[in-house]
Amino acid sequence: MSEPGHEVRSGRSGAVTPLRLFDAVCDAATASLFVLGAVAMFVMVVTRYGFAWSDPTIEIIVRYSMIWGTFVGVSAGVRYGINVRFTLLEHVLGDNGRRLVRTAGLVLTLVIAAVLAVAGYALADETRVFNEVMPTALRWPVWPFHAAVAVGGALLCLQVIRSLIGTWTGDGLPDAGEAGV
Repeated sequence: MSEPGHEVRSGRSGAVTPLRLFDAVCDAATASLFVLGAVAMFVMVVTRYGFAWSDPTIEIIVRYSMIWGTFVGVSAGVRYGINVRFTLLEHVLGDNGRRLVRTAGLVLTLVIAAVLAVAGYALADETRVFNEVMPTALRWPVWPFHAAVAVGGALLCLQVIRSLIGTWTGDGLPDAGEAGV
């Protein structure tokens, strides 16, 4: 029993803080990438239609910030429980049936995410090995942009594994209503 003012911490609390930090970094990266894309798009439109000049580099920045934002941010959908799910079936079934349906969906998502991570790595590695570059004057290498698929797949794998564990320990996926959707 603890004395007043001295809380007893459970064994889980040590793992929660790094996971919350990981979630915050992923959320901040997703938001930053989409804001960068939106600001770059605004600059592109203003320079193109306001000054009759357009830099193709900005189009590349917009395209790949949106791609990176999507692949990094897709794992948040699993974390918040707003990913594509069989919610009607989940509501009809009891608690055990709900867990089984969620588990089946998460296992399928994990397989797809693992395939994305491996294929994304192979694609990025291939473009790095063959030194593929952008067809613009800057000649940027292509592999950092293709790496978004591998990173997104790996992040999705981590979030799905966390959700699988949470589904069976009681800290599972929130319902869409709980997630604010």
